[in-house]
Amino acid sequence: MKPIARAIGAAFAPPESAPALPATPRRRRKLWEMPSRWHCPLVGTCVTVAELRKLARRAGLDAAEMSDFALHTAAVGCCDERSDFAERLQRFLDKRHAAALARFAKARGEDAVAALWREALAAGSVAGALWAAWSHPDLSEEGGHAIYGDVHMLSHQLGAGARADLRRLAELEAGNARLHSEAAALRLGLAEAQHRHDRETAALARRLADAEQRAGLLARLEFEIDAARRANSAFGTLAQRAEGLARRAEALEERHALAARRAETLEDELAETRAELAASAAALESGLGLCDRGACGEHDCPAQRQLAGRRVLCIGGRTGLVDGYRRLAEVNGADFVHHDGGIEDSLHRLDAIVAGADAVVCQAACVSHAAYWRIKDVCKKLGKPCVFVKSSGVTGFARGLALLADPQRGADAMASRLAQ
Repeated sequence: MKPIARAIGAAFAPPESAPALPATPRRRRKLWEMPSRWHCPLVGTCVTVAELRKLARRAGLDAAEMSDFALHTAAVGCCDERSDFAERLQRFLDKRHAAALARFAKARGEDAVAALWREALAAGSVAGALWAAWSHPDLSEEGGHAIYGDVHMLSHQLGAGARADLRRLAELEAGNARLHSEAAALRLGLAEAQHRHDRETAALARRLADAEQRAGLLARLEFEIDAARRANSAFGTLAQRAEGLARRAEALEERHALAARRAETLEDELAETRAELAASAAALESGLGLCDRGACGEHDCPAQRQLAGRRVLCIGGRTGLVDGYRRLAEVNGADFVHHDGGIEDSLHRLDAIVAGADAVVCQAACVSHAAYWRIKDVCKKLGKPCVFVKSSGVTGFARGLALLADPQRGADAMASRLAQ
């Protein structure tokens, strides 16, 4: 009983009997360094009974058989001096109320600490603020006693509030009994209403069965009507598809006819090309010259002497006959250059390629309109011999070379063409 007596005496002892606080500037006050009368409200406010039992068990105290008050009294007595329990409680309070300690640590001076305490008291956050304020190094004994008074009065207010709560609880219990009676009466009325509801539901179920039978007949009729509508819609869709397929068939027939005509045209062009190639091969094999008399048969043809070493530019012509043009030009001693007249080769290269040629053969049927007039302008500007031939075959190219080989005929042909 000695710890209990000591705790009670410390709680109600006058302030004058308390020992002076140790002078430890800027160091937080430890639990066992506080006045004894502070321990009772501190333990009761800042630690719950469950937490207090856990700390006591870890510190080796036999708290299993203690009542809550006995445990509280023993804990308060252990805080008077430094002990294993006091140190554990110190660490627990520091960890539990770390946020409040950090907030109060910024305060400098007793007035600042007191202001923070009043704010916490008004907000109802007493536990952390109480530990942070009483352990603050700037708080004097008088300041701590003022806080002690606030806590003491707060306990009275809480007791008065508890008594009011008890009265309110009694009133609530009486009201609860009345509500139970009313609920029983309501349950009885609800049972009767449920019986009426069941009877009415059974009657409605019979009426619903009759209505469903009639609705079944209507549903079958509606199904037949919907089937007829779908069949009609499907027939219309099939008719539209048939019409569309007929149009596609007509379009395909037209495309087939065009393709057939195109194939005939290509076959004609292929036959003509093969004939031109055959003629070119025969001419090359027989050593065709370019004189007015045709195949002069002379080893040193005068026309060949006119073309020897000259760069002849062929513009246009058929792609498959370009090699034939080249062989014919090279057989007659000329250097062959080709430009397709703007189909794939750029028209912008015409000026430069014409400038690098000694003579030009333009196959007019195979060049664009813009290329035709550009060739005429460039040849006239640069004074290049230019012959325009209508046929795109090898023989037509041969006639163009013959005109270039005869300076007089070539000049007359060029002047006639450029004058058009």
